[in-house]
Amino acid sequence: MHPGHHLHSLPSMSPSLLSKLRLVTVDVTGTLIAYRGQLGDYCCMAAKSAGMPCPDYARVHQGFKLAYAEMSRRHPCFGHAAAMPNAEWWKMCVRDSFAMVRQAARSAK
Repeated sequence: MHPGHHLHSLPSMSPSLLSKLRLVTVDVTGTLIAYRGQLGDYCCMAAKSAGMPCPDYARVHQGFKLAYAEMSRRHPCFGHAAAMPNAEWWKMCVRDSFAMVRQAARSAK
């Protein structure tokens, strides 16, 4: 569904098509759920609470955006097709966020 479309504006579906429907995902960020700050802030706070350093909030945020895009490409629908638990999908995404920051820092040297 494209942004701006609403369920009530979808064309009617035949019962046979509906019976084949297996999964519906909904992006609620910015609509039902709002963050204060950036996602990099939350990743850094979680790292710090686990006793790990946070290299840079803005860089972690950028790393998260890249990692999220890559995970969505490699394992769409939060890993559904690979039968990956969604918690594992998110764990890999956050881990890759920090890995991208480390990689960028090494490249800058």
